[in-house]
Amino acid sequence: MQRFLFLLGGGLLLSPLAHAQFGLRVGGTLTHLTAKDPDPSVSQTGATTASKLGYQAGAYYQVKLGKRFSVVPEIQFSREMADLHAFRSDAADGGYRGDYRLRLAYVNLPLLARVKFGPAYLEVGPQVSLLVGGSERGTDEFSGWSGLTYQNVDRNIASRYRRFDIGPCVGVGVDLPAGFGVSVRGFQGLVSSARSPTIDLLTFYYDYQGRVFCQTLQASLTYQLAAR
Repeated sequence: MQRFLFLLGGGLLLSPLAHAQFGLRVGGTLTHLTAKDPDPSVSQTGATTASKLGYQAGAYYQVKLGKRFSVVPEIQFSREMADLHAFRSDAADGGYRGDYRLRLAYVNLPLLARVKFGPAYLEVGPQVSLLVGGSERGTDEFSGWSGLTYQNVDRNIASRYRRFDIGPCVGVGVDLPAGFGVSVRGFQGLVSSARSPTIDLLTFYYDYQGRVFCQTLQASLTYQLAAR
């Protein structure tokens, strides 16, 4: 994290000495959660997910270091959504199942190296993501000796998910006339979003003890102001 912020600040400090351009980005985000289930011999637990469309908007600063090469620090707000189905089967207490719609709000900080090939470009680099809010809405079902317990869920999940994620970001784009452009970018989170199980028996993370990794695909329209 400290190294990322150092590089980000360094790029901005160098910008007066380089050919720099400020730009804006807006578009859609498709989010998928990859669940890594625990050992089935220990716990009969699982989860499946479905991707949902969200949105993102941000600003970037392209610092040109050569004819084809540039460094692009960026700040971005991203609303990411996905459906999650989790279950646990236990002969002792009957089991559990939960179906949720997740709405996650992230501030993303990519720091990308960009190489141009005519109007097209390839970009790659690390991205730090900070969870700033979100909600979990759906249903919980618990079955046991006393029968089936059913409840609706509408809860804040900022404290249930890890606040920090980091991973590689790769994208391609094309510069269009009049400062416009289009780009497609993918991110793979390397930190499990799920926290350790809590002592609350009615929470998702007590019943699902696997790991959950975030993957996002972004399609954006960009606008770049005239070069300084």
